[in-house]
Amino acid sequence: MSDVFRMAVVGVGRMGRFHAECLADAPGLELVAVVDGRREVASEVAHIAGCRVVGSIENLTGLVDGVVVATPTPSHPEMVERALGAGLNVLCEKPMSLHEGDGAALDALAAERGLVLQVGFWRRFSPPWVTARDLIREGRIGRLVLARFSQWDADPPPPGFCDPAVSGGLAVDCGVHEFDLAEWLTDDRIETVEARPLPLVDPAVGEAGDVDNLLVLLSLTSGASAIVDLSRNCRYGDDVRTEILGSDGAVFIDLLPAGRLRIADSTGVQIVESAAEPMAAGVVAQALAFARRSRGDTVAIPTGVDSDRALAVARAAQRTGA
Repeated sequence: MSDVFRMAVVGVGRMGRFHAECLADAPGLELVAVVDGRREVASEVAHIAGCRVVGSIENLTGLVDGVVVATPTPSHPEMVERALGAGLNVLCEKPMSLHEGDGAALDALAAERGLVLQVGFWRRFSPPWVTARDLIREGRIGRLVLARFSQWDADPPPPGFCDPAVSGGLAVDCGVHEFDLAEWLTDDRIETVEARPLPLVDPAVGEAGDVDNLLVLLSLTSGASAIVDLSRNCRYGDDVRTEILGSDGAVFIDLLPAGRLRIADSTGVQIVESAAEPMAAGVVAQALAFARRSRGDTVAIPTGVDSDRALAVARAAQRTGA
């Protein structure tokens, strides 16, 4: 068996292109092909990433060991099923489906076929969050009191994408990352969800049936609370921040102007870790974990059940914030 894990990217829109560019230079991985019905787009990405264009998922059998599914969200279940049917391990962009329960069903299908299915919660693998979780587990900031998860995008995507039938809406498209982090990072469990839409900025987003700013309050099993705030219109850049307040201090993660993790306690504030491109690092690290798991290593990966869980919280936010 080759030491290199061969991969393909299915769907090369914004996220698929990003996956392809990250995987093209990742040690231990080989990007063999991209698949997209838009031949010109596929050819452009293949040229940039130094790989070939393949016409369909089924034609990848024997060429690759695993695929990244990065097609539009409504198509994820079908594409995952096709890839599993072709005997391929699958790393699927989040969420795995817009319908609760699909993730667990796809997990079962993958297990039945002896294949790996992983959902793309890349922050679980990105250095600032991995280190922050270790610090929290070590008790460095004491007992959890409050967590805040912010994802503010510079500008909204096209109105057609904002349609909840296409992207799931803001609470799903952006929120599932934060809802997953709220439980994974803190080793806690979300019990109640309350959401409040904030003033609409872009009328086109409202006409598409969504909101462009949302505040979500979560109650956790431990008694702590978490706040998730989402925006599609901060204008200055894609701003992702995580703040965890404990009884003895706090940890802070922010990605602008560059990624960093800080810890604060009675002795002051210090930078624990810096990362120039935390998103790219997370995408590569999750692919490497996917490769290891596909080869039989015991390594923790997020699954379809995890996708279902984050989706359930997002749907609760949409119901309470209507």
